[in-house]
Amino acid sequence: MNEVLMKSQAYDLDKMAIKRFGISGRELMGEAGRRIAHFINDNLSNIKSIAIVAGKGNNGGDGFAAALYLKKYNYNLTVFSIYDIDSFSKEALYFYTECTKNNISIIFNSSPPSEYDIEGLVIDSILGIGFKGELNKSIKKWTNWINTFSIILSCDMPTGVNSDSGKISLGAVKANHTIAMGYPKIGSLIEPGRSHSGIITSVDIGFPKKINELNGIKWNIVTERYIQNILKPLRRDTHKYRQGKVLILAGSEGMTGAAYLATMGALRSGCGITKTFAPKSLKDIYERKITEGMTITCDDSDLGYFTDKNFNQIIDHVGWADAVLIGPGLGTDSGTVKLLKMLYKSIDKPMVIDADGFSPFYKDKTLIKKLKSKYVLTPHLGELSNIFDVDSDAIKDSLIRYIEKITVSDSGVLLAKNAPSLISDGRYGFINSTGNPGLATAGTGDILSGIIASFISQGYNILESTIISTYIHGYTADKKSKDISERGMIASDLLTEIGKKLSDYEL
Repeated sequence: MNEVLMKSQAYDLDKMAIKRFGISGRELMGEAGRRIAHFINDNLSNIKSIAIVAGKGNNGGDGFAAALYLKKYNYNLTVFSIYDIDSFSKEALYFYTECTKNNISIIFNSSPPSEYDIEGLVIDSILGIGFKGELNKSIKKWTNWINTFSIILSCDMPTGVNSDSGKISLGAVKANHTIAMGYPKIGSLIEPGRSHSGIITSVDIGFPKKINELNGIKWNIVTERYIQNILKPLRRDTHKYRQGKVLILAGSEGMTGAAYLATMGALRSGCGITKTFAPKSLKDIYERKITEGMTITCDDSDLGYFTDKNFNQIIDHVGWADAVLIGPGLGTDSGTVKLLKMLYKSIDKPMVIDADGFSPFYKDKTLIKKLKSKYVLTPHLGELSNIFDVDSDAIKDSLIRYIEKITVSDSGVLLAKNAPSLISDGRYGFINSTGNPGLATAGTGDILSGIIASFISQGYNILESTIISTYIHGYTADKKSKDISERGMIASDLLTEIGKKLSDYEL
């Protein structure tokens, strides 16, 4: 696993290093500069000229420190300081002074040079992790200039990218490389910040190995190795009942495909048997589509959707299940919402709640705390905004904060479907590393919820199941989009690819 920090955690780690472990800010900054210089020398070939654009704070100090070490490699080097000396932080001033002692060219200017060799490398060390909001005009002149270079390297965070949300300002630096001091910052992994950060390389600058002591969710990047460590081959003596039983409440008139895709997502990812409820008026459609799973007919008085009158029949089957999936394509009729409220207060098996399954929470999010068993919620940002009754932009701007608000129970896991998707149980957080825009098509989320329910039914805990499922779901999209295209991919394209990917874990 690869650890990732929030801005507040990065600041706290810096304070911990200085106050508790006696590591000076100057030492940290000097090591940051040395690591940047080594990275450039070791990884970027044919660099003849380097421009460094430095701010006044610690990020600018990293730039001055990098210049000091780059000087030793005999690069043609110029530092452009946006600010005057009297505004420098103490550590930045120290490394500026060292640069002057070593005859490094430093130009103080409020505007970029009109003529310069932009075929070389530029180092962005203006703002770092402290940025939020919009860049002012004076800095934007420099970031626009930086963006004309062939190769752009940012120190810790590209200037103009929010280190917590990934939100970007107009004119934000779009780096080819970002050198993360100690650990990547979460904003460089969330779109659109991810697209502005290029290849992220973490460097050890001497921070104490104590990030588990930091406050807040402990974030990690999900990798293939992590999945390999938790996903085990099938037992040779397994059978369909041992392999997992998933109960599915999904679909309605016009949305029967949601029930099919959720069911097939569960079956393709290894559960042994499924039961999918079907409104009686739509029974023939369900049975024609879902040939490998069982269907259970519920009387619907020709309405084409489930209502509270179906409660007893549904609850009678809950005892059979290892996991229950509720939501895809159910619709939002008042009778359906009433049914869901009743079920949520009664079901005592692990639940995966998706799509229209969130409807009861929109008027009463305290209902989440009344769920009787362990659960996984899988909202996209629009659904999350409905739960909190705020607009989607507010959710996007403070996504981590809203994740922290909703993951207050030891029984729940939240999967915030995003680019990338974020998973948390309130203590630990996981950033998925797979997936692409091809998933932005109807039905892909239904498949994902089916996969999660499947792994829960197979005995994995709710957090493991969500991580595994999200990673594999994204991986299959990455693989399939290369055969078809991101734009042309549809949900059902993923189903056979899921089965193929799972072969990697059966050795």
